[in-house]
Amino acid sequence: MTDTGRMGPFCRIALPRPVFQSFAYRVPPALADAARPGVRVRVPFGKRHEIGVIEELTSEAPGRKVKKILEVLDREPVLSPALLRLCRWTSEYYAAPPGLVFRAALPPGLLGDSRPAGTEELKRQVIEIAGEPLTLLERDRTFGRAKRQREAFETLESVGGSATVSHMEGHYGYSRSVLAGLVDRGVARISMTTVTRDPFAGSGEDVVLPARLNERQEQVLAALTAQSLEPEPGVALLRGVTGSGKTVVYLRLIARALERGRSAIVLVPEIALTPQTVQRFRAAFGDDIAVLHSALSAGERHDAWRALRAGERRVVIGTRSAIFAPVPDPGVIILDEEHDGSYKQSDTPRYHARALAAVRGREEEALVVLGSATPSLESWHNAARGRYALLQLPDRATPNPLPAVEIVDLREVRNRALEAGEAPESIVSPPLREAVQARLERREQSILLLNRRGYSTFLQCPACGKVWSCRSCNVSLTFHRARARLVCHHCAREEPVPGSCNECGEAELQFTGVGTEQVERRVAELFPAARILRMDVDTTGGKGAHGRLLEKVRRREVDILLGTQMIAKGLDFPGVTLVGVINADVGLNLPDFRAAERTFQLLAQVAGRAGRGGVPGEVLVQTARPHHPALQAALQHDYETFAEAELADREPPGYPPHRRLVNLIVSGTSEERVAEAAESTAATARQIVERHALSDIQVVGPAPCPIDRIRSRWRWHLLLKSPGARDLGALIRYLARHHGQPAGGMRLEIDRDPEALL
Repeated sequence: MTDTGRMGPFCRIALPRPVFQSFAYRVPPALADAARPGVRVRVPFGKRHEIGVIEELTSEAPGRKVKKILEVLDREPVLSPALLRLCRWTSEYYAAPPGLVFRAALPPGLLGDSRPAGTEELKRQVIEIAGEPLTLLERDRTFGRAKRQREAFETLESVGGSATVSHMEGHYGYSRSVLAGLVDRGVARISMTTVTRDPFAGSGEDVVLPARLNERQEQVLAALTAQSLEPEPGVALLRGVTGSGKTVVYLRLIARALERGRSAIVLVPEIALTPQTVQRFRAAFGDDIAVLHSALSAGERHDAWRALRAGERRVVIGTRSAIFAPVPDPGVIILDEEHDGSYKQSDTPRYHARALAAVRGREEEALVVLGSATPSLESWHNAARGRYALLQLPDRATPNPLPAVEIVDLREVRNRALEAGEAPESIVSPPLREAVQARLERREQSILLLNRRGYSTFLQCPACGKVWSCRSCNVSLTFHRARARLVCHHCAREEPVPGSCNECGEAELQFTGVGTEQVERRVAELFPAARILRMDVDTTGGKGAHGRLLEKVRRREVDILLGTQMIAKGLDFPGVTLVGVINADVGLNLPDFRAAERTFQLLAQVAGRAGRGGVPGEVLVQTARPHHPALQAALQHDYETFAEAELADREPPGYPPHRRLVNLIVSGTSEERVAEAAESTAATARQIVERHALSDIQVVGPAPCPIDRIRSRWRWHLLLKSPGARDLGALIRYLARHHGQPAGGMRLEIDRDPEALL
């Protein structure tokens, strides 16, 4: 019901709606004390009730009739003042709807009109020992002939003095009457308590951390500690080669922050890295660790969030969204593998965790540490200009140096096979096959990388040339042999494999291109006795799959680990002495300005998995482009030469980090109308640039996106380039406010600082 009064106070509320604005509501007197910035409220919106977050309170009337808040849902704000400021900055900088930013900052279901099942606090009965420990004589007198009760009491002692009643019943087999007997004798008590759902409880118990740092690590730790104590700590870039011991430095730095009563945020780019990272951090900090990422259940995420908000856990480990974790007073924020593109959110709000970390660090007076063996060119450029402090760990902490890298020219392999009258080997070249065989004989482990999943990349008719493509996306379908289906990797559409071509009737269809499934099959044929494990999106979809698979590698139950980029980053397996890159050219051929940078980073990262134990490592890189600068730099482990050359190449066309970039994507179901809307958006942008004399902003395009149709929506884009951030931000905020929802079901997506232009 609409409230006609205009008496204050009023408030602005962010609702999870795709509009670049918040909404005015009146605070009724009965809720005046409870309504504060950062709390969730239930409000009428149209014919529905929705949950939003109060952004701010104001005594200024909106100048129109406004509805009133119906209910305040929180006793304490779900977002601290610092997190509120971070969300506002994110909305402004990325021109993202504020309600969608607040939704991204909170666990699933806290905003909107529904809440996922299982997110409530979990209550269970717990039985715990009451009173002082019993001597043997006291036990004899207390239990007498009640042998089963004595056994239950001693079991309870052995597990630390408390356990859930269900665990005592289900795991140990003690009946409810036996447990009730302990209570009747006064040696135990049963109560209801909140149980934290923690999938990583107990991890790290068998992890041994280095007792001492080497001289270079001590120097870096001292410099970071000193910087963290400054009034405005800022950002430090820690460039350390793979195996240089960056994680141990992180642990010591966090320990010093905890000693000062502060907390810490640790971000990793991939869920696959979380289990190993948690093991190390649990070994150092025990139960002071909470984990946040999307593969956890809703209940686990909510429990971790509540524990952090209450100050019960002071260190959070997670993927990019953990930058919003409600840790109180963070003293250090760490982004490990800071170069990784996974830190960029792919849908609205399209934030980059690295940028948000810098802002949160400034808001909370926390030191931000960006760690990588191959820093992003943006971070390297900022360090060179003095915006970031630069610290380096140039050598490995282990006795062995970085592994030797050898290029295998696939063109020469093919020519030699043809000259010998043999069929060319397109997956595992003879040099790589010999290297793997040598590791199997020595009981060492190997990693094989191919950053392309599936069995074959496309299906083609050899007679008429038809390629099977997705009906909703303009991309070819990938053949997945395990499912015997053709799959679109953009919209997940699946089709059965046809028996013949429906255009010309040809029955002998060709599967072309290689994916990880085909590599797995070929490796199994070449090494039938080897224990092979494949890790990609198709094998790690189940809950806890990453941890279970990586634990098998750690226990040396796997001889050959093969997979996509998820096996290339951050993993530490001392038994791996060989890394083979099946095809280094996969990423080089993409129509994207970051293609060379990503390829170099991927090769350098995966090469770093070899030789981290007591045996030197070796890396074989198969390629048909052996002279490409990115491959030559990776061959020498020469990041600085690569970065210098790549920065020079990007300057003439004005690509980051030399100029700021925004990718504006217009999409809709009609190709013609999308083209018209893109032209109109470009014309509006040019008019604003001209009207306000924003000569530094360059409008490029529009043109069809490289992948011009995804999920039945046609896509055109235009680029905005500028050497500065302020005018660019003002322009995209205007477009978001006035052109964010073009007519006719079309959308305008604003991607500031894009990681890719596909």
